[in-house]
Amino acid sequence: MNKLLINGVILSVFLIIISFISGCSNSDSNPVNNPTFDANSINGTITFVDNAFISDTNVGYYSVSAFANWPPTANASATAKIIPVLSNGKYTATFKIIVPGDGSYTITSSFIKLPYVPGSVYGLGMYDVPGNDTTHNVGIIMGSHPKATISSGAGVGNINFNSWVDTAKKIYKF
Repeated sequence: MNKLLINGVILSVFLIIISFISGCSNSDSNPVNNPTFDANSINGTITFVDNAFISDTNVGYYSVSAFANWPPTANASATAKIIPVLSNGKYTATFKIIVPGDGSYTITSSFIKLPYVPGSVYGLGMYDVPGNDTTHNVGIIMGSHPKATISSGAGVGNINFNSWVDTAKKIYKF
């Protein structure tokens, strides 16, 4: 009887120790899906409406830019080349732009024809209120609109918008 009691106590202590150890594990049954972005970065996806894409980089390139002032009064604060990819019948491009610091930025996309001279920028897409057609409405393009804001150097994401880069129709060319 004593042997049975001692075995029960040992088993109980063993189970308590195992429970304690497993409770201190690093695994998290509820992972947090809050992505972090590089400092001073603006991240998102552009969906292109145009389907006349130019893939020859000797002819030109697609870009995404961040402007501290809008309408622009100087060069963009930051620019990055992007490559549209066909997926599920739509051309999209993910982007990351590193801006110089805190502030609110207008985000645009375009096609730059080479060699670069005045009139080499084709089309325009702009981050705006979801559902707004920034590609054909001058009031929206030149008016007030949402901006990507960097605060305390923290990067931001989900800056997604439609773009009619318009390499064929030349609705916008500047």
